[in-house]
Amino acid sequence: MRVTIFLLLALAILSLQVNAISVASDYLVNDTLVLISGTSKIYGIRLQNPTDYEVGLKLDYDNTFMKVIDYKEIYILAPKETGYKILFNVTAQKPGLYKIGYTVSEVDPAGSGGLPIRLKINRNINLMVIEDPNRIQINYFNLAFAVALLVLALLLLQKKTRKRYPKK
Repeated sequence: MRVTIFLLLALAILSLQVNAISVASDYLVNDTLVLISGTSKIYGIRLQNPTDYEVGLKLDYDNTFMKVIDYKEIYILAPKETGYKILFNVTAQKPGLYKIGYTVSEVDPAGSGGLPIRLKINRNINLMVIEDPNRIQINYFNLAFAVALLVLALLLLQKKTRKRYPKK
């Protein structure tokens, strides 16, 4: 009896065909995109549909640092399509480490609500914005402090020289 149940269960598992959406993305070392402040870079993902039916996908993303080139409300993927490319223009603003991300979720392309389970893929990456190493960075507070110290030193030196060499 146990052998029969096991064989039926194994047969049921082997007969299941599971297909899902997938997203391939550009490779980043340590999941970190490094940009110099004031620059931008293109970061790409590819949507894939390994199923035998048409799939609609919706893209949500962090628009603080990212902007999608040729954005669509719903991306329609044909059956077995493996490389629908989406490009993000990632712009670096002020230096720091930020988390940016996107979510790809499955929607019904016809709008009839016929999918029982909606798949969703979420991905976060780090955005490290650094100062431009070829540009001179001026710290105005330190510059003002140095000028104030120089003026103070000159005033003290002038006062000391007046005591030592009085006017005749």
